[in-house]
Amino acid sequence: MRHLTAPGAVSGVNGRGTRWEATTVMNRFAWACGLVAAGLSGEAAASGYALKEQSAVGQGSAFAGATARGDDPSLLFYNPATLAMLTGRQAALVGSYIRPQAEARSGSASRAAAFGGSPITGSLGDDAAADAFVPAAYVTAQLSPEWSLGLAVTAPFGLVTKYEPDFIGRYHAQTSSLRTINIAPTIGYRPVPSLALGAALQIQQADARLSSATDFGAIGAARGLGGLGFAPGRFDGRTTIEGDNVSLGIQLGAIWEPQPGTRVGLAWRSAITQELKGDATFEGVPALLAPGFRNQRASAKVATPDIITLGLAQQVSERWTFLADFQWTNWSRFRELRIEFQNLSPPANVTDESWRDTFSVSLGAEYRWSDMLRLRAGVAYDPTPVREDTRTPRIPDSDRYWASVGASWQVLPNVELTAAYTHIFADDARVQLRAGGPTSPEFFRGNLDANYRASVDIVAVAARISF
Repeated sequence: MRHLTAPGAVSGVNGRGTRWEATTVMNRFAWACGLVAAGLSGEAAASGYALKEQSAVGQGSAFAGATARGDDPSLLFYNPATLAMLTGRQAALVGSYIRPQAEARSGSASRAAAFGGSPITGSLGDDAAADAFVPAAYVTAQLSPEWSLGLAVTAPFGLVTKYEPDFIGRYHAQTSSLRTINIAPTIGYRPVPSLALGAALQIQQADARLSSATDFGAIGAARGLGGLGFAPGRFDGRTTIEGDNVSLGIQLGAIWEPQPGTRVGLAWRSAITQELKGDATFEGVPALLAPGFRNQRASAKVATPDIITLGLAQQVSERWTFLADFQWTNWSRFRELRIEFQNLSPPANVTDESWRDTFSVSLGAEYRWSDMLRLRAGVAYDPTPVREDTRTPRIPDSDRYWASVGASWQVLPNVELTAAYTHIFADDARVQLRAGGPTSPEFFRGNLDANYRASVDIVAVAARISF
């Protein structure tokens, strides 16, 4: 199956008697971790807060066939069974520059009816989405014709949005940041030439930071302090919550080659629940309210979703290969964002999310121009998990449509360079949040109507070395 065996895979080495010294593994492991930790920043380019951008080879076809190809170390992210398909020893470094845009083009905000429904003044701000560089690193080693070991260091989930201090939705969101680093020791097994199996332990470190303006004037008025000068909008402060945690998950996968030229891949990535713990900081608190808003410890739960992906790589001629991926993501695990404070005051900060599961599809093709050059292209449909009635300015997500191109060039017998470009078209998104009565989570945040327009550009480069 010539097309699905990548150039530079050291095809003359079958792995018999290969020794992978522990010191070499740990040195490369530490180096890869340092690379990702140094460069990690994330704005979700996939729907929700997922970051698919872990492979330039996969990105060139909008990740179509990434679960089934099995011909590049970076594809371990999508299917750990890829490891069992790789010969010899290989390493890959990937860097993706993500340039998102998310702007509120129009909107208005007002206070709850209990506070007179007065308008919340301010600006719509500029682009709320932050540019990001997302690196990834992979090392693989074939120990025998059947067994392989590998390591992957990636950033599978991430999000950064930031608004101006006078944003009309400032009581709902100012800064939102989620960053993850996954370290995945992986094992691959190939019991017969037509079947590859893989399993990975997901060691995930997560950092989160959330901030918003706090209307202490409205809080004081609700507590009967209006006679002491408290009124909505008069005493604005700021609440910031920061936390981190390390948690575990697993990933399983298989690649089946029923006939030469056909590969089918299936992979499952488990959900991971992060129990984030950190600090809550309150700024600008009036003296009369200070006893109830002291800096303290806080915690929150963030669940990353289960993901099941089915992929196909079908060689249709000596030069052409058709690629497809179908993915189900269990986003419904993200029901609410609840922040618990160590002290009883203030009460828990709750934001209803009620996300729904999604099913995305990507289609693409690869063309072998020559033994030195491979070209690829793809499109994808990536629906949002966010419901219209619970969309917030923290993640003003909408359905997305991908268009990608890419190429791989064999510059040396053991070195391949890859580049890819993607433009993502996003539907307009509308935020419609309503402040109900005193028990409503939006009571002190107010009503918010905002119309967003978004798009994303991604450039990825990668180097793969066989040794």
